[in-house]
Amino acid sequence: MSTRDKKLLVYLGALIIIAAAYFFFGRPYLDKINALSTEKTSLEMELKEKKSEYENKDMYEQGITDANARIGEIISMFPEDNTDEKSIMFASHAEAEIPIWFSQMSFAAQNQKLVNGGDVPSASDAEQQQLEENVAAAEGEEVQGEAEGGEQGAVTESSVGGLIGRNTDLGLTFQVEYDNFKKFLEYLRDYDERIVLKDISISYSSMSNIVSGNLTLSQYAILGGGRELPEVVTGVESLGTDNVFMHRDEGGSILDLIADMASDFLNKLMGGLSEEAMDEFGTDYFVKVNAVTDNTSGVTAGKADDPAGRSYITGDRNDTEQVIFSVSGSDGKYKVKYTVGEAEYEDETEREEDGKVYLRIISTERANNEDKVAVSLHVHNTSDIPVVVNIEGDDNDKPRVSITEKNGEVTVNE
Repeated sequence: MSTRDKKLLVYLGALIIIAAAYFFFGRPYLDKINALSTEKTSLEMELKEKKSEYENKDMYEQGITDANARIGEIISMFPEDNTDEKSIMFASHAEAEIPIWFSQMSFAAQNQKLVNGGDVPSASDAEQQQLEENVAAAEGEEVQGEAEGGEQGAVTESSVGGLIGRNTDLGLTFQVEYDNFKKFLEYLRDYDERIVLKDISISYSSMSNIVSGNLTLSQYAILGGGRELPEVVTGVESLGTDNVFMHRDEGGSILDLIADMASDFLNKLMGGLSEEAMDEFGTDYFVKVNAVTDNTSGVTAGKADDPAGRSYITGDRNDTEQVIFSVSGSDGKYKVKYTVGEAEYEDETEREEDGKVYLRIISTERANNEDKVAVSLHVHNTSDIPVVVNIEGDDNDKPRVSITEKNGEVTVNE
């Protein structure tokens, strides 16, 4: 082999060694350097973002606080749960405050959905989760879904994730006077808890001035997250099957009120009231007379357009109460004062030149021989418009209502 060939072999061997060194040792390091360079660039960008977030930390924290407060406000608009008891008492309270008469109630299946959009866990899953949370709490660990510190009712991301939205449909068959039907719609609109009129079918009789029909209400609630269902307000001291439908203000049961409504309807339809009374049927003020019970007053007087009952005065004696109804004033502006025993209420009202003031006396049959509730009615009218008194539903054998005195232009229809 010549010297020249030997040199070529040496050069070739050197090249092979250099190439092998590059592929087996140099290239991996270069790839690693490129990867580290890329990671460095990414970390520098992330660091920049973190610095920006840190510099705006106060703004983000305030945004989270505001968002949680808003979430809390929205959640507070919904009750903690829907129960049959709450639905029953909703109907009972509406009857007492409007008044409206419900003859049938139906409950539909409840629809549930997690507030965060997920599916509601099964009962077994929920029980297992509750068991795990109880164990974690017993061991002193943080329980997901509970707010740390802060005020009661504070909302965190985890607590929102554990909330369940639920709506229940309540079907009602009703009868109500036309003006009170409008009050019922306002009652639903202004109701404290989330409730929606989902469906309604009505009919109206101009002869009786009665609106009747069926409606479906959707009641909404949010459960979970430590929200506790408050005690259902029934308005009675000892709730039982004999008084579950007892009215807080006006007394009587739902069946009694349905009977009263039927009596009103038949009186007007069949001539129980005179034609003059049918033409003069109206309610500006009322006096309700019924038996005294542990939960109801014997005599209640008030304004008809006051479903909240702020104008109501009552008498609780199982005896004859003196009721005085006085109207004074002229030229469209009038004062109305009514008293029940020692209680008194004064109201101001306006009327057109040809207007009238209507007093509706709603009486009931006596419960038994021990039921002695009655009213001795005194009507004084010194105004320039007539006063019309309509007496309905009084006991035929032992009337509760007697007209003791009337002065001025006063018409009494019995």
